[in-house]
Amino acid sequence: MAKKQVKPATPPPTVLPLVFDFPLRTKYIILAIIGLIFYGNTLFNGYALDDNGVILGNEYVQKGVSGIYKIMTNDAYSSYLQQLHSSQNFVGGRYRPLSIVVFAVEQSLFGDSAGIRHFVNILFFISTICAIYYFLSNFLLKKLARGEDCAFLAAVLFAIHPLHTEVVANIKSFDEILSFFFILLTFICSLEYVKQAKPKFLYMAMGSFFLSMLSKEYALMLVVLLPMLFYLYPTEGKKKSIISLSLPYCITAVVYMFLRISVVGIPHSNPNVRFLNNFLRTDPYYLASHGQKMATEWYALGKYLFMLFVPFPLSSDYSYNQIPYKNFGTITVWLSLIAYIGLLYWGIKLLRKKDVMAFPIFFFILMLIPISNFFINVGAIYGERFDYHASLGFVIIIPYLIFRFTRKVVFSTRKMAITGVLAVIMLGCAVETIARNANWENDNTLFMHDVQYIKNSEFVDCNASVGYINLAMTKGYESRKTQMLDTAVMLCRRAVNLDKSFPDPFINLGLAYYFLSNLDSAKYFWDTVQSALYPNHPKLKSYQPMLAKSFLLKARTVGPNHPFMAIREIQKGISEDSTQPELWYNLGGIYYTVQLYDSARYAWMRTLQLKPDTETTKAVMGGLNAVRTAEGK
Repeated sequence: MAKKQVKPATPPPTVLPLVFDFPLRTKYIILAIIGLIFYGNTLFNGYALDDNGVILGNEYVQKGVSGIYKIMTNDAYSSYLQQLHSSQNFVGGRYRPLSIVVFAVEQSLFGDSAGIRHFVNILFFISTICAIYYFLSNFLLKKLARGEDCAFLAAVLFAIHPLHTEVVANIKSFDEILSFFFILLTFICSLEYVKQAKPKFLYMAMGSFFLSMLSKEYALMLVVLLPMLFYLYPTEGKKKSIISLSLPYCITAVVYMFLRISVVGIPHSNPNVRFLNNFLRTDPYYLASHGQKMATEWYALGKYLFMLFVPFPLSSDYSYNQIPYKNFGTITVWLSLIAYIGLLYWGIKLLRKKDVMAFPIFFFILMLIPISNFFINVGAIYGERFDYHASLGFVIIIPYLIFRFTRKVVFSTRKMAITGVLAVIMLGCAVETIARNANWENDNTLFMHDVQYIKNSEFVDCNASVGYINLAMTKGYESRKTQMLDTAVMLCRRAVNLDKSFPDPFINLGLAYYFLSNLDSAKYFWDTVQSALYPNHPKLKSYQPMLAKSFLLKARTVGPNHPFMAIREIQKGISEDSTQPELWYNLGGIYYTVQLYDSARYAWMRTLQLKPDTETTKAVMGGLNAVRTAEGK
């Protein structure tokens, strides 16, 4: 009788020693501490850049929780644009109510406290870092060799990357943080549902997906990414097909799109929409040919990839003409094309092998599509905050390649080399990030810093000029007042040369010349805005009356010796603001002095029309009686 053959027992899988061999709880603590160290100094910052339009200048936010209905039923910039007397929304619409709802709740609880809002940004950023580690270590990379080390290193790289400073340090960019956080939560809950088949995880995943779309439009890419994740997720015996797993999220996306379209309309890209009399602020490709537009878009995609490797120098603005139009004769355009074709080829190859590393590649590519300008004009050629989501793919791929190419190196040597290099990178990133956070303290510190490195942005030049004007008028800077105002003039003129349709440099030129006591130049630039660029510019309402009073003061100075010169000065003041009775009253007095009685009578009658109170009436009637007496002689 043949002996029954016994199969040899399968040897237990080899447990590889970890490079980052900390206890699990310690890893989460380390990630939280890194996030706090890198961004803790933002707690001392105020508001900067778009914070004014989204928070301080948003009447719905300023109303607190009572403004939530308006926030949910309007474009994100609706209130701000109404204050600027614009009937147009930004091209494509901005339906991102979730972060603005949070701002409204914060307003009710804490008022305009910038510190609280910065704290919330940091809190959710740290939560995002931890969610990245959880998602990678428990799901995506769980069965990958060195997956645990890759997961922790990826989370660390994401936490320390200086390119994320704009997102964390700028309160407005809370929409980016919320969007990405809920995307990660969607991944985690959807895979928990695949793993456990408990309905609560499906509901949580769908809810997270909906909230991520309410934060920002990136999440729509999950309609593609979630089926891919279900296909790649390394689990045995899936009980449901990829289609049935994906269907609930498709339904959720349809519900969101219905809500979005009902509020802001169908997404579109219309270069003819005129906003604030400045095409280039909303469509940086307005002057580009079709070929230039395509080439520049590919160049920008290459820059998104390049800045992940070399995040310097950082900028608050990349509008026209900081990135000049490119053409297909530019080598960097072709390098970008080749890089993305290579990434796409690599991703498809891995996808066909059902390799989980296909997911970070496609995540990187798909998260750049919404901001690529290929389909919808996003109003900017490039933006550092637009790299925030896509950087997840980058920070997953880099550790994977590091551990793959060092797999034959002795473990002790590899551990020492990786931790040593990481320590150096962390130190360099900390220096850049913490310093950059300080730049984001307010508009003045941000733009006055950036203008040193950015020479072709009319937006940065214009806003830096405001910083110099504000500093020139600050107590303690009297000795440098003229120098700073001259610098402001230089920056504004540079901005005007870059884009003559942008009204703000003309506004700031007028203000600088006003403080330099050059009233005629101030009048020229403000009149240019009113007549040719932006008649309803909100700043004109406060600046022109101020200028009118200065012309009156000048008239009083020259009046005793040069009455006709005084008349001209007051007439200039009246051309700026004809509603000030004091101007007309003084004009009547000078006319009376030079015996132009009809003119004096007219000026005093206008005074009475504007201010018909008792004192004014007495003064005007006295003047009119004097006119009658003089005419009767």
